[in-house]
Amino acid sequence: MDEQNQQSECERGWCRDCGHAQTAHESSGPEELICPSCGSEMVALDRLNKRDLVMFRFQEWLSEVYTSGKSGPSPGGAASQLGCDRSMIDKLADRNILEKSVYDRDGYYVVMISDRSIKQAKANKAKRGKWTDSGED
Repeated sequence: MDEQNQQSECERGWCRDCGHAQTAHESSGPEELICPSCGSEMVALDRLNKRDLVMFRFQEWLSEVYTSGKSGPSPGGAASQLGCDRSMIDKLADRNILEKSVYDRDGYYVVMISDRSIKQAKANKAKRGKWTDSGED
């Protein structure tokens, strides 16, 4: 890591209280990073312990999922909403009819099916009797 990247990582921290990873408040000193969101002390990203690093990575993934509009229920929840078997959710995700986001890191495995793709699949099923809006089944 070059010196400039190392310096920027030191100025960025993760707040255990609010879960935000961001640049420290402008009034922070080099040894004490203050969270601009809640005012608590943050931990520099290059100094996260193993437990905090796991939480940081998961929150980073979750934030990306929400920001990209891919948030939603688990596959079981999606099956319940669509009124189909759980195995059908995997088939629809494999065919890119349902958007699936997967977190598989640090011994944790979390899957989400996007609300928007569930909504589209429901609309297609009501309109055409099929999960897609094409001629496919």
